[in-house]
Amino acid sequence: VGITQELTEGAGFSVAHQQMFGIYIFAKLAEFLKKRDQKKEHSKKVDKKLEDIELPGFLSIFNENMVATSLLMLLFFGIILLVLGKDYLIQAQFMQEGQSFLFYIMTTSLNFAVYLAILQLGVRTFVDELTQSFQGISNTILPGAVPGIDVAATFGFGSPNAVTIGFLFGALGQFLMIALLILFKSPTIVIAGFIPLFFDNAVIAVFANNRGGFKAACLFPFLSGIIQVGGSAVFATWIGMSKYGGYLGMFDWATAWPLFTLMMKFLGYVGIALVVVGLLIIPQLQYRKNPDGYFLIVDDYEQYAEKYHNEN
Repeated sequence: VGITQELTEGAGFSVAHQQMFGIYIFAKLAEFLKKRDQKKEHSKKVDKKLEDIELPGFLSIFNENMVATSLLMLLFFGIILLVLGKDYLIQAQFMQEGQSFLFYIMTTSLNFAVYLAILQLGVRTFVDELTQSFQGISNTILPGAVPGIDVAATFGFGSPNAVTIGFLFGALGQFLMIALLILFKSPTIVIAGFIPLFFDNAVIAVFANNRGGFKAACLFPFLSGIIQVGGSAVFATWIGMSKYGGYLGMFDWATAWPLFTLMMKFLGYVGIALVVVGLLIIPQLQYRKNPDGYFLIVDDYEQYAEKYHNEN
């Protein structure tokens, strides 16, 4: 809740999806990275964010998120579709006989950029309507409660290019780990899924950029990509999921869930109880750390920001 309120400047919602542990961990690491760099450089301006960067000359076209996303998706989807080949796409009924392969690649790639732009533009309206409709619940049944929604709701906040940067560096991390799995002859080879490739790493970049700047927005999605593929390969091999053709490789499923599985496998019902209790303890620890601001950050974000930012 806290890091999302800071990102959105009090939009009144939280991320409740399969990257929650990852977002929180990398947001905290981004903040640590920023403080370390500031201490090293004796300056408060070393944490330059993506929105502060203006590329010179011809490269200035990449300052526009729509252009950067379109070109990146054209490269990414273009390579994948060329590898699959026209014959396969026709056989799988993605393309029709006689349809131009070149224009199919272009429209597939550019349509994604359009959908992303629509998503980013519509997020604020969606969040505003959602939080207002949730007021009845938070004011009467569960005081201080906030709606928990998908990570895509954060894409409309912060730098629009953070989404693209997160996708790019997350992809590089995943491809590197895939190459290492092949090189070391892993019994399970994980092929990067598009959803963890995009949504996990894009949202990590959004939060990392907000709390740590440009360097964090590049570094942490890259590390996330490595962990997603490596963790999923190890876990899918260990529990036997590799026999069934796939595994849901979102960040939390490649990190926190293997730990939970270990506890449940070897401790049985006691392990299940420990997992449930452990998850319930997390908000209690957060409350104990800051009892005055725990509910204030949702009830009155402006007052919270004024009080705690001034203290910092």
